[in-house]
Amino acid sequence: MVHIFINYRKGGGAYAAALLDALLSERFGEDQVFRAAKSVVAGSDFAESILKAVSECQVMLVVVDPGWSDKFNTLKGGSPDTFDWVQKEIEEAFRLNRIVVPVLLSGADRLRQDDLPAPLVRLAFLQYLRFDYRNVRQDSIYMAEHLARVSPSIGDRYVAQLRRSSGFRSFLLALGKGLGRE
Repeated sequence: MVHIFINYRKGGGAYAAALLDALLSERFGEDQVFRAAKSVVAGSDFAESILKAVSECQVMLVVVDPGWSDKFNTLKGGSPDTFDWVQKEIEEAFRLNRIVVPVLLSGADRLRQDDLPAPLVRLAFLQYLRFDYRNVRQDSIYMAEHLARVSPSIGDRYVAQLRRSSGFRSFLLALGKGLGRE
């Protein structure tokens, strides 16, 4: 079972999603973080893999880069067969009552309900986290702490990893490393 699902668009958000995946995988374990480009196995059914991961996740992180909301309007004017996986994944997470957390990248403004398609308006009211390229370690530590708080099984895994790494001293060393001190 994957605990954290990273939802992102190709383009600017994809690089941030990959970095976020690496940093959160360090904290919780690689098997606990789902990112389509890494996690969907070659030869498997993409749609099935994505929907299964959404159904099993506890938290979905929605990576929002500048102009993220505008892409929904662009897709509306597209061909009738245009399908938006970003929207589908978020809708599915809402339908399954998963915790959904917008993650605003550098330069991204808070989401506004008027800029979102009707099924995603709820995103505008959710508390968000920031992930800034100038503070990736600090922001990922802060994010990990919040994820551990909102989801008990993620929190249990986080605490267990701290204990395995010989307790409080290791936690302080990891925190220092995250803050650029060694």
